[in-house]
Amino acid sequence: MSKNLKITLGAIYLFILISFLYFLFSKFEISRINDFSYYKLIQSNIEEFIGKNLVLNLFLFFLFSSFWVILLGFGTPILLISGILFGKWAGTLISTFSISIGALLLYIIANFFFKDLVKIMLLDKFEKYIETDSKEINIQFDESIKIEEQKFIKDSIYFVRDLVNLPALDKTPDYFINEVKELIGDEKIKLTIFDKKWLLKENFGGVIGVSQGSSKDPYFLVGEYNTGADFQIALIGKGVLFDSGGLSLKSPSGMETMKTDMAGAATAWAVIKLVASLGLDIGVKVYTPLVENMPSSTAIRPGDVLKMRNGKTVEVLNTDAEGRLIMADALAFAAEKKPDLICDVATLTGASYVALGVDIGAVISNSEKYAAEFIKSNRNQVESYHELPLFQGYKSLIKSNIADMKNTGGRFGGAITAALILEEFVDEIPWVHLDIAGPARARSSSALNPEGGTGFGVIGLMNFFKLLSTNPQ
Repeated sequence: MSKNLKITLGAIYLFILISFLYFLFSKFEISRINDFSYYKLIQSNIEEFIGKNLVLNLFLFFLFSSFWVILLGFGTPILLISGILFGKWAGTLISTFSISIGALLLYIIANFFFKDLVKIMLLDKFEKYIETDSKEINIQFDESIKIEEQKFIKDSIYFVRDLVNLPALDKTPDYFINEVKELIGDEKIKLTIFDKKWLLKENFGGVIGVSQGSSKDPYFLVGEYNTGADFQIALIGKGVLFDSGGLSLKSPSGMETMKTDMAGAATAWAVIKLVASLGLDIGVKVYTPLVENMPSSTAIRPGDVLKMRNGKTVEVLNTDAEGRLIMADALAFAAEKKPDLICDVATLTGASYVALGVDIGAVISNSEKYAAEFIKSNRNQVESYHELPLFQGYKSLIKSNIADMKNTGGRFGGAITAALILEEFVDEIPWVHLDIAGPARARSSSALNPEGGTGFGVIGLMNFFKLLSTNPQ
C-alpha cells in the first residue's frame, strides 16, 4: 500500500472519529424551556439525526476530503516538511492529522453554505401521493397587529405555564400568593387574602374539607378590577396545588402530573391581569381557593358530609372528586355579590377529555346565550372549544340519600354531572363553566406548545371578555 494511500485512509479514519465526537457533543445543549425557571439537559435524538443526514454527511465528507487531498498533492508537501522537521513517523502522523482537519473544516463550510442544495440533489423523495403536514409555511405580519397587546397576552400565558410547570414541593400557597402579587403589582387590581381562620368562620366547608389532610393551610384569594363598570363578571379558578386524590388515592402514574391541577386558578389571575392591561370596560372579580388534596389521618373520608358556603350539604363518596367541592364554595361566595355573569375555569374532570380529546376545552352553561357568545368569540381562534349539554336528566345521578347531593355521579357523563353539582351554587345567575382538564397540559411538544403547561383558557376568556366589553348583554 502506497504511502499516499495510507495517509488518505488514515485521514478518513481520523475524520470519522472527530466527526463522531463532534456530533455526539454538539447534540447536547442546555436549553431554557419556555422562559421557565428550571433548566434541564436535553439530548437531541441522535438516531433521528443519523437517519436523516447520514447520506448527506458522507457525501459532503468524501467530496471535500478528496478535494483537500488533491489540493495538497496527496499530502506529499506536508509529509515532506514534517518528515524533515520531526522524523518519518511523526511526519506521517502530522500529515494525516492536517488532512483530516482540513477536510473537516471544508466539510463544515460546505454544510453551512451548500447543505440545502445537496439535500435537494440527494435526499428529496417523490411525495406526490403522500399526504404530509411538512409544507412550507409563509408567515406574514399584518401592520394592524397590536404589538403591545400581543406582549400582554404572551406574558399572561407564560405566567400560567410557569406556575403549572412548577413542582408541587415549591408551589406552596405562599409561593402562589407571591406570584400573584408580582403579576398584578402594576395594575389597578385589589387583592384580598383570606386565611384558614376566615374560611372556617365563613363556612367554606368544601375548601376546609379538601385541605384538612395537608400540612399546608388553605387560602382564598379575591381580586377586584374596575368595580364601577356597568357589566360585572365573577371569574372562579380551581386552585388545587397538588392532588393526590386524598384517601381515594390516585395511582402513581395518575399522580405524576397533578402539580398541574391549579391551572384554573393561574388562568383566572392571568385573565384579570390581561383585562386590566388592555383596559377593557368591564368589571372582573377573581376568586381562587388554594388547597392541597392529601391523604392523612386528618383527611376527609369517603362517606363524610360537608356543609358548603350556601348551606347545602354534599356527601363525599370520592375524595378525588375534590375540585367541585372547593369550586362550589367559591361559586356560592361569588354569587352573593350578584354579578351579571359568573365564569369558572378548572381542570375538573378526566371525562371532559375522554369526550373531546386533549386539545378541546369543554363549555357547559346554564345560559344558551352566553354559551353561544363564548363559542362565537373563539371560533377560528388559537384555542378550540365545544359545548357539552347541562342535561338536567342526569340530576338523579348526583342525588344522595343522606345529603342534598353527592360529589360524584358515577362513571358515565362525568363532565356533565360535575357541572350539575356546580350549578347548585350559582344561584341561577348566568354562568359559563370551562373544563380544561385536557388542553391545560400538553402531553408532548408541538410548534404551539411545549410539553407541560399550555396556558389554555387565557386567550379563550380574553376573547369572550373583549366581546362582552364592546357589547355587554
